[in-house]
Amino acid sequence: MPRSRPAAASSPCARACGALPRRALLLGLAGLTLPAHAPAAEPEVVVVDAAGARLELQFAPGFDAPLRAAVQAWVRRSADAVAGYFGRFPVPQAEILIVPVDGRGVRGGTAYAEPSLLLRLRLGRDATPAELLDDWIMVHEMVHLAVPRVPRPQNWLHEGVATYVEGVARVQAGLSTPQRLWGELVRGMPHGLPREGDRGLDLTPTWGRTYWGGALFCLLADVQARRRSGGRAGLQQALQGVLAAGGHYGVDWPVARILEVADTALGQTTLTELHALMGRCPAAVDLTALWQDLGVEPRGPAEAALHDDAPLAPLRRAIVG
Repeated sequence: MPRSRPAAASSPCARACGALPRRALLLGLAGLTLPAHAPAAEPEVVVVDAAGARLELQFAPGFDAPLRAAVQAWVRRSADAVAGYFGRFPVPQAEILIVPVDGRGVRGGTAYAEPSLLLRLRLGRDATPAELLDDWIMVHEMVHLAVPRVPRPQNWLHEGVATYVEGVARVQAGLSTPQRLWGELVRGMPHGLPREGDRGLDLTPTWGRTYWGGALFCLLADVQARRRSGGRAGLQQALQGVLAAGGHYGVDWPVARILEVADTALGQTTLTELHALMGRCPAAVDLTALWQDLGVEPRGPAEAALHDDAPLAPLRRAIVG
């Protein structure tokens, strides 16, 4: 099914929140009001040490004890997956606000950079541990922490990295399978192709181009970088280089700097070249040919058959380690 991706850029609203008292800020993000003279309804705070990071987990009122325990395991599992991809957790500390909604499952998330790094996720009160085990949204939001903030017109890079890396990281951590990852990419990537009137990724801020167009950029960069390196290095090593150079969600970098630092980590110019092709032009991509070269054959709504005799199959396997 098509994924409804949450926006991740730091918003004017998020910036304005810096002037609010801490309790009012957290309750406001949780969608709760703070009446005058109201009894205390502070979020319950649990500090989770995960993947070498200090994560302050804040539960808005409305979760029972078993679900709070399951959420802590979910956070640790997701943090380990993200740290596995990037070599470490992207930041030494962050806050995670869990907001209750009716029903089941994880209902979406948003990353905030100000006044402090914070992830806000909406979770059904009736969510099950199995649903949390199958979730991709927590990993998606945590990946945002590894990428510097970019100008809003180029938010496709942020969402594209989170959309693409989330699935790869979950496979590497044993939380998903290569067949499922590639099936999801086959299903989602057509949303990222340019349509009539498209002016390139930098100038076409539609949902499809922002999330899946950005993910397509990441896939193409990954494949090309691994072709040039003989399979030894790809997008994963490029993004590790950005993180090692001080790039994360707590800082603002122009896209050109992110891509230049990523290319330097690879000893290539792959990402910069690809941005020149796709940034301000509606570059055509033959997805059918790409899937055939990678040995990816759609099978059902969410899986793919993988063929190891395809010409780029070694690169496909290298992407997920």
